[in-house]
Amino acid sequence: MDEYSLFSSKLQTCDLIVLTEADESRTYCRFYANGLYQDRMFISENSVKESLSSLCSEEDVIDWNGIQNLRKKYCDALEGNDSFGTVEPSLV
Repeated sequence: MDEYSLFSSKLQTCDLIVLTEADESRTYCRFYANGLYQDRMFISENSVKESLSSLCSEEDVIDWNGIQNLRKKYCDALEGNDSFGTVEPSLV
């Protein structure tokens, strides 16, 4: 599973994301739902990292409103395509 489809599947069930810069090329994302830890992943795709950084607060948190923006961008783009990985969502 490519990074876009994995990321979009994790977005479907979360309501909060906490970010930590792992190094220059990767961001560590922790996904939460109803205050409980759900899952994690590293993001290395630049367009996704830019989207995340544009939506996060000073505390490196993306709240419910930011999650909704990410779902529109990544989940809707992938749902309209039968072969995951061939659609690269554009930056808003």
